Amino acid sequence: MLLILLFFYCVPRGVVKITPCHDPNDYQAGIRHNLEMVEVFDENFKMGNLVLEYKGMDLLEARKEIVKKLEELGALVKVEDYTHNVAKCERCKNTIEPKVSTQWFVSMKDLAKRAADAVRNDETKFIPKRYEKQYFNWLDNIRDWCISRQLWWGHRIPAYYCKSCNHINVSKVQPEKCEKCGNTDLEQDPDTLDTWFSSALWPFSTLGWPNKENEDYKMFYPTQTLVTGFDIITFWVSRMMSQGLELTDKVPFKDVLIHGIVRDSKRKKNVKNTWKWYRPVRYNR
Repeated sequence: MLLILLFFYCVPRGVVKITPCHDPNDYQAGIRHNLEMVEVFDENFKMGNLVLEYKGMDLLEARKEIVKKLEELGALVKVEDYTHNVAKCERCKNTIEPKVSTQWFVSMKDLAKRAADAVRNDETKFIPKRYEKQYFNWLDNIRDWCISRQLWWGHRIPAYYCKSCNHINVSKVQPEKCEKCGNTDLEQDPDTLDTWFSSALWPFSTLGWPNKENEDYKMFYPTQTLVTGFDIITFWVSRMMSQGLELTDKVPFKDVLIHGIVRDSKRKKNVKNTWKWYRPVRYNR
């Protein structure tokens, strides 16, 4: 007991911040430990009610004021610059601030198993074969897929909210009235589908699907060979496999040929490498 007490009082202790609503890793920690989800700022980066002294203040300005407050209290030990990997927007270069919000998800457990089994059973083969490991690692440890994006372009999510009873109407075309209460005042979800969700439909949507009697669909689906880079095996290949099997009951291609990636002198990917090609060759059935 004495040794335990000595260890407790001799080991340095401190405080670690946890903001489950504003950091992906903290969110997972919050879920594990059943922490309260407290939003610090809103969609406009304005501080909320957590500390009334900073309520309504811009996020970046609040940070400066908090540092000043710590100095006044004599609680600030030091300020130093260091290298970090906080994400930045590719377009405007501003820091991306995570925020908890309501999203649409696809349950992936059964879809992932079927896609993985198709490769394990040699219905589809990877060339070189070693890239199967990357494919299996993703699908065998799959999580549900968030398919909603807050973008200004893309395929709009086909969900319509009734302003009267809040019922969610899901339809291929905009419904005239709420299927539950009959109200005609409906508002479509502003989010768009994840680009990989739309891209996953490519092997068959370009051939006339869902009309399976279309001549192009009957002639060219499933396709023979997909040629792509190893960097999107998880994002694209796995999702084309799962979507193809779910919606057509067939693998979308027989072979996945993986090529290298063209990079510049700074190891950045060549933009032209983002273009991929299909070879819609009919194979012997």
